[in-house]
Amino acid sequence: MIETQAQVVRTDGDYAWIKIRPHTPCGNCDPEKGCKSVAITRLFGQAQDQYRVRNPLAAQAGELVTVGLAEQALLSSALWAYGLPMLLLLLGAFVGSWLPLAGEAGTLAGAALGFITGFLCLKKQAKNPIHSNEPAIIAKLPASAAGSSCSSSRTI
Repeated sequence: MIETQAQVVRTDGDYAWIKIRPHTPCGNCDPEKGCKSVAITRLFGQAQDQYRVRNPLAAQAGELVTVGLAEQALLSSALWAYGLPMLLLLLGAFVGSWLPLAGEAGTLAGAALGFITGFLCLKKQAKNPIHSNEPAIIAKLPASAAGSSCSSSRTI
């Protein structure tokens, strides 16, 4: 389970909008600059400010919580997001190359059509998420909870 601490900003039915708590150096990282992964994130741009997560514990705005995501869900999402478009691109190129009188143009058109089809499938699937693959609030923290540690918490 990948976990991080966050603060609930607002609730929306069975969901809550959270803001990830800033990570502070924990002693295992560079004491002045923090975790190297945070530095890399800052280098390539800003992450989202707020995230929508399932709220099975009915946490309220202002509460500190622990948010978790199954590692298998992360691996599965990456496989679908990268693998499906690539597989359909290759399949489209293969089918396009067999079209009579198509030649290279048929291969390119088939590849493009396969790639676009892959992304359309992902977009359709994203509208019907499986709850077990969504990040969720797994614990409420006391108001005096201190910053997270690098070894036990990772951002989503």
